[in-house]
Amino acid sequence: MGTILRSLYIVFIIAVQILYYVNIHGTVKLLSDNKNFKKISYVLAVTNIVLQAVVLVFFRNFELIVTRSGIFFIILAVFLSHRTQLLKIVYVSLLYFSVEACPCATINLLANLVVPADHQLLSGQIVYFIYNLTYYIVLTKIMIPRKEDLKLSLEFINRKTYLFILAYATVLSFMVAYISVASWDNTDIDTVFCYLRIFVIPICILSFFIITMLIMNSMSKFYYKRSAELLDKQLDMQARYYEKIDEMTTDIRKFRHDYKNHMHCLKSLLGNQKVDDALKYLDSISSNPTMNKTSFKSGNTIADAILNDKAAIAAQENFRLNFSGVISENVSAFDICTILSNALDNSLEACRRLKQGEERYIDVNCVLKNDMQMICISNPSDTENPDLKTSKENKNEHGFGLYNIRKTVDALDGTVNISQTSPVFVLDVMFRIKMPETA
Repeated sequence: MGTILRSLYIVFIIAVQILYYVNIHGTVKLLSDNKNFKKISYVLAVTNIVLQAVVLVFFRNFELIVTRSGIFFIILAVFLSHRTQLLKIVYVSLLYFSVEACPCATINLLANLVVPADHQLLSGQIVYFIYNLTYYIVLTKIMIPRKEDLKLSLEFINRKTYLFILAYATVLSFMVAYISVASWDNTDIDTVFCYLRIFVIPICILSFFIITMLIMNSMSKFYYKRSAELLDKQLDMQARYYEKIDEMTTDIRKFRHDYKNHMHCLKSLLGNQKVDDALKYLDSISSNPTMNKTSFKSGNTIADAILNDKAAIAAQENFRLNFSGVISENVSAFDICTILSNALDNSLEACRRLKQGEERYIDVNCVLKNDMQMICISNPSDTENPDLKTSKENKNEHGFGLYNIRKTVDALDGTVNISQTSPVFVLDVMFRIKMPETA
């Protein structure tokens, strides 16, 4: 290899190493909540790259060892910025290098059919550079702007699927690497095409579809399972709501039955100038559970059922739920259940986290203006949590609640705004109501 080719080869190796660090670092940052970049991480990465450059220029006998060990230092450098994300770092790194091996090895096999032997090392590094540069563009232009949706979507994939994908990609990369090495010194075009046709290309194409279908199936299964649970919850709350209405109707009938007796007793007490006794009697009537039962009237039957259900839970845990405003009856049962039920569940959870003695409440304010419905839910909060992360163990299920709210509101041409700065959390939802068609 000539001096110019050798220089270009070194430049592309260093460029690929830099992209490795940036891409793995960016991917781990994308999937975690850690936004910090540690200086020591940069120091180690730069030191590793400089060391590789020196070895490539002056100590070519150690070239293979240093370039391979460089991968370890890249992972270590990323770890220094994300020390609590060790499993994610290992997983992302292994999967990244495994997935990279398949297309790059295939392209190199094809390129070696037309590239002269003394240019093949350089062409191989160019392929790796283009692949990693493409990933960097996808990461920064597509994945990072959709960070929250991506994180929630990935959380719906179970661990078994993650492990299978990693194992499958690793085995596939070793298989492709073996085929690549086996055909490396083979200059017979027909033999190389045989390797490609029988092994590499079909395996890569099939693997892409298998992994894609596996991920989509896992996400769809979880989505429909949670949607079914949401429908069950909706029906259950509606049934309890009608049971409560029936119970209140019965209580009112009982009270009306005793009404004349109450009036007779009061008239007798007042007639005998026993004003204090009459006031005590009125207090006893006012303290009757029938007089104090809360029933919300929002204008939407399903919303009333949800509000009554959540208010009962709040009362049991010694905090209150306040409601004011109107919710259109034209908001579908599924939509209002998805939005209101999930939002109130998050508010209940936030109130439970508060310390004893702190005020606990949930305020629900709704405004209906023309065909626009606005819902504002606020509650005290002890943390700053803009991503609305749950503190419970079943994190993916609660994350799915917020995911469902956003997807439902998006489908209604609406917006979701979250403001969480201790001590108050506010969720603002606004969407367009689909009015029923008139004949």
